[in-house]
Amino acid sequence: MSRKSGGRILVGGERMSEVVDRASGGGSKYYPFTLDETKELLAPQVRTLRDSAITLDSALRADRLVFEATLLPNFLANSYFPDRLVKLLGLTALGSRPATADLILRGGTTPNVATKSLIVAGNDSSIERLADILGGGHLNRAEKAAAEELRQFSEIRLPRRDEVVRIPGADARELGNARTTFEAVLHPDPDNPGSGRQPITELLFRKFQEYIESLGGEVADARRDVVGGLTFVPVFLAGELVEQAAAFNPLRSIRRMPRIRPIPSSPLRSIHRVARPAPPVADPSSTEVLIFDAGIDSEGEYFAGSVQQVELTAEKPGYGCIEHGSAVTGAVLYGNVQPGQQLAKPPVRATHYRCIPGPAEDGTELYWLLDQIQKEVAEKDAMIVNLSLGPEVTVDDGEPHRWTAVLDSLAYERDILFVVAVGNNGESEESRIMVPADMVNGLSVGACDRPYPDTMWSRAAYSAVGPGRPGAMVQPTVMAFGGDDDLPFSRLMGDGRITHGFGTSYAAPLVSHELAVLSNELGDRASASALKAFAVHFAESHADANVCAGHGRLIGDHASALWCDSTEVTVMYQAAIERDQILGFQLPVPEGLDRGRVKVRWTLSYASPTDPTEAVEYTESGLEFTLRPHAAVYSFRDPEDSTNTVKVNIRDEPERVAELEELGWVRSKNPVSRSQKVGPKASEASRRRGGKWETVMHGQDRLQAKSLWVPRLDVEYLTRSGGVLTRGAAPVDFTLLVTVTSLSGMPVYQLAQSEFSVLTSLPVPVATEVRYQV
Repeated sequence: MSRKSGGRILVGGERMSEVVDRASGGGSKYYPFTLDETKELLAPQVRTLRDSAITLDSALRADRLVFEATLLPNFLANSYFPDRLVKLLGLTALGSRPATADLILRGGTTPNVATKSLIVAGNDSSIERLADILGGGHLNRAEKAAAEELRQFSEIRLPRRDEVVRIPGADARELGNARTTFEAVLHPDPDNPGSGRQPITELLFRKFQEYIESLGGEVADARRDVVGGLTFVPVFLAGELVEQAAAFNPLRSIRRMPRIRPIPSSPLRSIHRVARPAPPVADPSSTEVLIFDAGIDSEGEYFAGSVQQVELTAEKPGYGCIEHGSAVTGAVLYGNVQPGQQLAKPPVRATHYRCIPGPAEDGTELYWLLDQIQKEVAEKDAMIVNLSLGPEVTVDDGEPHRWTAVLDSLAYERDILFVVAVGNNGESEESRIMVPADMVNGLSVGACDRPYPDTMWSRAAYSAVGPGRPGAMVQPTVMAFGGDDDLPFSRLMGDGRITHGFGTSYAAPLVSHELAVLSNELGDRASASALKAFAVHFAESHADANVCAGHGRLIGDHASALWCDSTEVTVMYQAAIERDQILGFQLPVPEGLDRGRVKVRWTLSYASPTDPTEAVEYTESGLEFTLRPHAAVYSFRDPEDSTNTVKVNIRDEPERVAELEELGWVRSKNPVSRSQKVGPKASEASRRRGGKWETVMHGQDRLQAKSLWVPRLDVEYLTRSGGVLTRGAAPVDFTLLVTVTSLSGMPVYQLAQSEFSVLTSLPVPVATEVRYQV
């Protein structure tokens, strides 16, 4: 590592914060349709829904009927939840799924804009009353208020079969009469009033079981699991009958049960070695990484003492298992090794859980494997878990997978960072990232074709691509070297041999290794959100924005990144924020930085509770940021024309301020904000695509030094549940990294150290030697 000319990054940025007053809201909401137009549109749809409710066999439904209502994109924000309508009709809110509809504004219409369908349940009298409200008769006050909320919707209907049967790329009927393993996902209890999201009752589950048995199928009750109110259960059924199974109204989805991703069986192109002797074993105090994989040669001299192997499966290793597990473990311990290299003592410890192959059961081994991961992770205190395995299924926008939902919850509750390989399906028809790389509280890793710091790198063709799901749309999070045919990955075996292969399975442990080293450096400041923030903040972005490389390639030396050049300063802020609070964090721009252009780069990371019933509203916590470059520049609004505003520097132009105030102009509550990619006046769909409710936010800007004076980044915290904004949520912890660089070569680091006395340099870890007395 070459030490840079400034110093260690500065910590304690949270001391440079203040509570910020909330500005007033915007103007009145534009409604695309009048109430009469809404009645004309929706009344025929609700009559059809009412007829379906009457004719549906009682064996296929609960007391309440599950149906969907698609929102116009104008009303996607949680503040527009139709609470009056839900309460008046006594509906049960069950979740949401993605949809599209026309965005209709005063200036024109944009077709097929992302929105959501609310999934609700109502009894026959509720649906009848809904039909009456839309029928044009006399309405009381409560019904009029509910009718106004109906203006938010474009469609009300039963779920479509293609929304329930989730079998991408194949027609379910082509499966024939062969017994096939499916995974059924049942809604929360439709008959439970409100939005408590309780799992379905035993009585309703038995009704589902009896229906599947009437089709000649079987429900694996012993494997049933409840996650966030959803019931996941394996179903064995003739493939051609899956469409009939979808007729069960409380069934949210049914899909083929995926298998575990196959172990890559790369041919042994050549066999080399690393140098002898084997290095000393890892220190007991070094960061531990948990690995779930296919096993290692634990007696190998390069693993012994640094890795503990735990046997979770009694099955014998299959072809390529030990090679795969060893390659993953070697990369976690030593990073990217090369033939002939003399390895140093690993800075990381590992526990390797041999869990592949799983028990030879009935196609439900994924349930067993996830159960093992849950159990083992919950019993350990490790912060980093490497998963170079997972279901062989791509992300489904409509349905969070059980693996994703369970691991996201575990990551949030225990402050764990799951480092997940995205999959090697990048050249297939279904090239999107594989589960659980779509975790919002994890870190997904794609493969690139050149190791750091080689130049001219790109995504390896086989590496799966994004986007991810809402909450983590930028996927993969980062890239790392995974090898390809031209430059394969060197796979270390326990005895020092090196074989060659490639895959995202090997890119992920390189990231786990690097973040474990970073954890050692951060000490008490290490957390899952901090590690994720560093990975993204210092990632090397690809020169071509069209290359699906996430936030970029992970650098291979975070120890070096913890040092700043003299012309830059990086500050780490670690804070907790209350619900509805806005905190303003002063950026480390010293007053002495008074000429030239300045680059400001920031990354914010946190973990969020999740709701798998809400495919569109999956993250329940959201942080939004606003950049305010100059503390003295305010906006003044004309009292007679709210669209007419002027910006005034109140420090330099007091006479102008007095003149405007005398004329009745209204000064903004906060300094003027710097417009980012997606501003507060953009549509809700655009704001979500731009980062709202995302657990990692990354941005940068270039400004003239003279336009910066006590700049700050305002962070606001919101929470939601069941599609509704909520109050009283627990505070959320987050990590914010900010780097300020003078593009004209000014000594920013020295100036910042002198001016911001509350900041201190990140301490250099003190090496400790463990002595044993004989």
